[in-house]
Amino acid sequence: MANFNIDYLVVGAGGGGGSANGASGSGGGAGEYLYQTGQTISTGTPYTVDVGINGVGGATTGSGQNGTSGVDSSFNNYIARGGGFGVVPNLPGNGGDGGSGGGANYPTNSPGSSTAVSPGLGNSGGAGSTVAGGAGAYGSGGGGGAAQAGFPGTTSVAGNGGDGIYNSITGTSTAYAAGGGGGIYAPSGQYTFGIGGSGGTGGSSSITNNASDGAPSTGSGGGGGSYNTSNLPYNGGNGAQGIVILRWLTTDAGYTVSGANPTQTTDGAYTVLSFTAVVTSTITFNSTATTKISSALVDFNSGTEDGLKLPSGTNANQPSGVQGMIRNDTDETTGSSASAIKHYNGADWQYFEATESALPTVTLTNSWRAWDTSSFVSGGTSCTDVTGSLVLGPYSSGSPGAFFYGSFNNVVGNKYWVLNGGGSHGRRAGFTRPTEFTISYWGNKPNNPGYNSERAIWSFNIFGSDNIRLARRNNAGTSSLRIYSGNSAIATFADGITTNTWYNITLTFSLNTVKTYVGVQGSTNTTLINTTTLSSGNFPTGILNASNGTGFWIGTNSGYTDWSTDSWSGLNIYDGVARQAEIDTIVSNGYQQ
Repeated sequence: MANFNIDYLVVGAGGGGGSANGASGSGGGAGEYLYQTGQTISTGTPYTVDVGINGVGGATTGSGQNGTSGVDSSFNNYIARGGGFGVVPNLPGNGGDGGSGGGANYPTNSPGSSTAVSPGLGNSGGAGSTVAGGAGAYGSGGGGGAAQAGFPGTTSVAGNGGDGIYNSITGTSTAYAAGGGGGIYAPSGQYTFGIGGSGGTGGSSSITNNASDGAPSTGSGGGGGSYNTSNLPYNGGNGAQGIVILRWLTTDAGYTVSGANPTQTTDGAYTVLSFTAVVTSTITFNSTATTKISSALVDFNSGTEDGLKLPSGTNANQPSGVQGMIRNDTDETTGSSASAIKHYNGADWQYFEATESALPTVTLTNSWRAWDTSSFVSGGTSCTDVTGSLVLGPYSSGSPGAFFYGSFNNVVGNKYWVLNGGGSHGRRAGFTRPTEFTISYWGNKPNNPGYNSERAIWSFNIFGSDNIRLARRNNAGTSSLRIYSGNSAIATFADGITTNTWYNITLTFSLNTVKTYVGVQGSTNTTLINTTTLSSGNFPTGILNASNGTGFWIGTNSGYTDWSTDSWSGLNIYDGVARQAEIDTIVSNGYQQ
């Protein structure tokens, strides 16, 4: 047997929405979203694949019916749980628990909770209206999605489903695991029915028809049924069945499948298999080693001077070793190169001395640490850069000037600066930004930005055209990260961040490309959630060293319109573009490093 790397996406089936019959139904929750890259797989070993069947929307018979929960999907031992069902209010019980929870309903039942297990993603459903509005109108909660909890219903508005997550494992960006929208009970004609999360992949409710289903093979929840002004009840929408997608370098392995026939596509040098049939299948990978020998391997003087391609991978997937083996190690972190050659000496894998690098890939140039007494002093009124001695506060005029506002939590092992959303921030004028750099931030968000509002996380030189800024944006109820360059938004994308949880957000900037990684406290790895390359030109490099609005800011920009409400633990700036292995180490060390 031989080992090789594989990427997989496993999504549980979505839950069905509740029906309407004298009342409205809530949205079904999405299946759990489980995505991993670089996982070790062996040839010759059979792996089981199960695709979960979708939850069914409730019918309007009798007193109305709850939807049913979606069924788990799995690959090998990696399980993505099915989504929770949506409910009607005149039946006992709460929204169904699942990968993401089903929505709640009027007036007292609770939304379903997420049963996702890290690194899987899921969120709870939205609450239902607890009181009736004009002529008794009320809205039901939306189902939870992988990136966002379901939205609550009000006296006249049904809750939207939580957003799913866009993933390009097939080579095409597709939304998976979105919650279903809640239904509306509106006898007076006053209503706004709920829509599904992530661009409509979750089912939506309707005041003129049955609720829609989740988009096929996405694991999204079904919409909740509505009750219109003509007293016509509508069924809840069906959830979407789950899906399992596998991706690997084509030259690494072939395969055989028993059971369902997956859809095979290619994305450049990669083979992609999508399992959508609701049956149990078995896939066995086989070695394609005989196809890897070319004339270049046996004739290095063929005129093209081809080189020898060694097996390449991380420390996690290196073989147990046989004396004489040689391979390229992509986890080499001691130098500016991204890899180094290793050999097995009969007892251990070791680097060839000549290929080891002497200098680190990135250099820490600035570090403000709320948890470090050498940085955060004077009862929390001053924060000093432990590498460059640049102080955020107390206030000083002139050039450069420094500002620091906010309160300080001084509990041992849990120290952080608290921003109040109305004035707390830090600023350091006279700050010079590297040309190519990495910035890594630890924060805990107590709530999302207000509707159609924005909160800056950090910003460089916000008065000039050379501005670079990271902010969190609420666009029509959908929270996402937004990156600015030269005062223009260049990227807006879902972040999958849950409130009241410590997250690490790290951005790397080359001359014209920015990559965004997100990691959660307690994890040992990060996820690359966005890569954006400028359509023309490079990122601005200028910095004005004045004492006014230029320099470096934490928690706002100079417009004073987007104050952050984060709890802030630390922020590091590096000279150079960090590799993911280094960023994973930052996350592994935790928010109180």
